[in-house]
Amino acid sequence: MSEILIKVNSDGKVYKAKTGNLDVLPGDEVLYEMEHYQEVAKVVTSVCPKEGVMEESEAMVIRKINEKDREIIAERKKEAETFLPTCTEKIKKHKLAMDLLSADLSYDGKKLTFFFTAPGRVDFRSLVPELASTFKKLIRLQQVISRDKARCVDAIGRCGRGTCCRSFLKDELDDISQDMAYEQNLGQTGTGRVTGLCGRLQCCLKYEYTQYQDAKKKIPAIGSKVKTPEGMGKVRSQNIIKNKIVVELDKDQRIVEVDC
Repeated sequence: MSEILIKVNSDGKVYKAKTGNLDVLPGDEVLYEMEHYQEVAKVVTSVCPKEGVMEESEAMVIRKINEKDREIIAERKKEAETFLPTCTEKIKKHKLAMDLLSADLSYDGKKLTFFFTAPGRVDFRSLVPELASTFKKLIRLQQVISRDKARCVDAIGRCGRGTCCRSFLKDELDDISQDMAYEQNLGQTGTGRVTGLCGRLQCCLKYEYTQYQDAKKKIPAIGSKVKTPEGMGKVRSQNIIKNKIVVELDKDQRIVEVDC
């Protein structure tokens, strides 16, 4: 009986799981069972240090996900949303400083997870039993950080499309640095131009980062001296997309744009 790593779709946690005689590959979506409930996960080969691995896991892979399973998963997603209003009422009743974001219902409908944000730690020991009694399910409350908040709700990015973290970035979100913005000449435009709905730097800053790095190697650096058809000058800015530079001429300080 082989052992693999699986990353749970609902909360991103990684567990060790036994596969029995089932052959699975990295990237396969599987149905697994643990602690008397069934959930969906993806087979992975490694784990991010901050995710950690539950060493003593009783997870057992049942099978690979099929089309019928996907229909059930979609139904569970819709069903989970119906629990949000009642949960919100319970939170208000207990006067807890929690901002409820979304809910997830396990494949078999036995475990109900609520995702929320809060300014600090929340003592919800009195809330959980009441939710369990109301919904007749195993209840789990998970606090998420700002970057994960956008992933929990349906939202539209500044590009006019659904947020990347919600639509297709299913794995651990990559670290985005301010250097990526400056490399693409966006660092000087202000934080409002490069921050996403989560208040952190936009994930899409990484998509073309390496292309900009490669392109800049072929274009004169800002501040360098270059020879243009109208004479020598200093590079003031670059247009990576058009492969052009803006030059201030030495002789009369005129600004000209030239091809590289």
